[in-house]
Amino acid sequence: MTYTSIKSAFIAGALAIAGTTTALAGSTEIDLTYVWTAKDGMGERLVQTYNAVGEALEAGEPGLLEYEMSVSETGDQIIIHEVFEDNEALAFHLQGTAAKYFPQISEFATPGPFIFRGEVAEELKAAAYGMNMGAIFSTDWNGFDRN
Repeated sequence: MTYTSIKSAFIAGALAIAGTTTALAGSTEIDLTYVWTAKDGMGERLVQTYNAVGEALEAGEPGLLEYEMSVSETGDQIIIHEVFEDNEALAFHLQGTAAKYFPQISEFATPGPFIFRGEVAEELKAAAYGMNMGAIFSTDWNGFDRN
């Protein structure tokens, strides 16, 4: 996918999201875990860029409750974990920080998968699918907790 087509997907997604924020009120937390894989020789650039993304998120996204980044031992992948307060916070993220950085990062890294857990609004699902980022949606985990 080219930079122009990724940017177009973001614009289309942002337009779809823009009219939905009042309908999204009252939603539950959304957990997002995803991976970026750097293209050959671009691991350091990926990490540096995501350090800047983390600073932007901390400064400008109050609906983002948690943000964690881990670098693979090979240095060519990063794993990101984010928890959004609700669908409005996720929509804000997709329209703002993600729309700003996703096309840029796509020039030197490959996205996906992006795993969303929680009750994600259909408009946000459509925007994520349109971005071809390997989006996977799940409402909850099954299993147990020994604590």
